[in-house]
Amino acid sequence: MKTVVIMSHPDYQNSRMNKALFEAAKTINDVTVRHLEAIYGYDTKAFNVKEEQKILESADRIVFQFPMFWLATPAMLKAYIDEIFTYGWAYGSTGNKLAGKELQIVVSLGSAEAAYSKEGSIKHTVSEVLLPLQITADYCGMIFNRIFINGGSFSANDDDIKECVEKYVKLLQNEPMEE
Repeated sequence: MKTVVIMSHPDYQNSRMNKALFEAAKTINDVTVRHLEAIYGYDTKAFNVKEEQKILESADRIVFQFPMFWLATPAMLKAYIDEIFTYGWAYGSTGNKLAGKELQIVVSLGSAEAAYSKEGSIKHTVSEVLLPLQITADYCGMIFNRIFINGGSFSANDDDIKECVEKYVKLLQNEPMEE
């Protein structure tokens, strides 16, 4: 399965979890990786729309990899969706180039995943918080995969990160993962 990883992280140089995941993704056959801030900086209007659309068209699965920032995607990923998923290309009566493609969300949380529950400090699940991404996928006729969640990134030790990377590699290689 041809996969493109669209990663957004405004503080990538200080990242431990997303950096380890992204570096691992680079080593996998049939996976193309794109770090938005490295390519476009922080200019939300700098995207090469046609090039990005061509890259997405060539993929069977699109992965959005990012750290959760104030219960949302980083600004560059939101801008990417706004600029690239255009009417007549991603949706609408004259185009639907994303239909049938998988959308995989890979999100890291600074806090433990337990904080994202009715009983936790966030009072909502990760799926509820990221519902706009599922709605986007549905609207574009995409298949929305189960969210890959990396909780507790701030307190993760090297073994935790290694374990998460191993699971991510299995996901990208379409291998079964343990629950």
